[in-house]
Amino acid sequence: MTPLQRKMAASGNGASGGARSALRALRLGLARAADDVFDLAVTVIGATQARSGIDGLGRHLGEDRLLVLLDGPDRQIGVLSMDRDCLTALIQQQTIGKVTAAAAQDRPFTTTDAALTAPLIDAMIDKAAALTDLPADKLCLAGYRFGARAEDVRSLMLVLDAERFRLFDLTLEFSGGVRQGSLTLILPEPAARAAEDEARGKTRGPTLERAIGAVRADLTAVICRFRLPLSELAAMEPGDILPVMRERLSETSLVTITGQQIASGRLGQIGGLRAVRVNETTPQVETKGKPGEDGFEAPQVPQRRVLPTPKPVDRVHVQDAPKPAPSPEPEQAPPSAPELPDALDDETDDPFDNMTPEEAAAEISALAGLPPPGSEEALNATVK
Repeated sequence: MTPLQRKMAASGNGASGGARSALRALRLGLARAADDVFDLAVTVIGATQARSGIDGLGRHLGEDRLLVLLDGPDRQIGVLSMDRDCLTALIQQQTIGKVTAAAAQDRPFTTTDAALTAPLIDAMIDKAAALTDLPADKLCLAGYRFGARAEDVRSLMLVLDAERFRLFDLTLEFSGGVRQGSLTLILPEPAARAAEDEARGKTRGPTLERAIGAVRADLTAVICRFRLPLSELAAMEPGDILPVMRERLSETSLVTITGQQIASGRLGQIGGLRAVRVNETTPQVETKGKPGEDGFEAPQVPQRRVLPTPKPVDRVHVQDAPKPAPSPEPEQAPPSAPELPDALDDETDDPFDNMTPEEAAAEISALAGLPPPGSEEALNATVK
């Protein structure tokens, strides 16, 4: 692109005759994408285009705007930022189905906020790249997709490596004027990008290294998992105590945002702050909580008590009790039986071993308070 063509693109729509420039393509592409994706009426009431070096991007970005990284072709990185009113309009349309004039909440931006804008960003850039007529504009817009949310301006500037950028500032009106917002699209300059590619050739290691180094990885430390009825879960209130085993502090799991466990560690503290030490081997339960050489202090965890093995017990000889005699009729119930003698010692012989069956029967009858078998009283009781 010649210097004259650059001036024409920066001052107006950037195209001569009936050719559609990137700025006009973005105006049409954004309106059509909002209608197709969210069924939302969006009108671009103001649009400007500018060019800037990487040192001049700071004044176009701010901590009070949502910052989104865009993944481009050949590992190029772009930026899209929008103010709080623009984000609020998109969230309202996706949650309650309409845009209201309620004041936007002054709160920190989240990854969920960025994810809610992803469908509109991808559709807007795709449609704008297809609508533009100039080859340089197509090269500038084509291939960019939603990447991730940037935490702040500082981390965003560390990722960008192009020398020249094109900036598109759009002022938006939602639902016929109910709310207004602004959106800024920042993409690497195609001419500068081609020159950098030719100069660097295939050496793109540092670019990838810088991009990966600025990416944030969220890990969650899971101390314990347990099941409980839904009724108990619904009845929980702030201050309730959960039954977590102390042994689990040495078996803390590190999981990703998808729930996949990638490592295990030991929960403790270092420098007065909570910390997790990743285990290289299977954790062993420790009883001391003193800081180590590197300052890491593990919690005091009691050792598991192991019950002693019971000693073998000598065999005990238990003598069978004599079988009771048949109970008599209610009217013939004998008086209460006398107390039985104490159990014999193990070395004493059984007294019934030296008796005949008749003598044993007579002895049992006497112990039970019954008349001797074969006596007249026994016969009379049998006749009755």
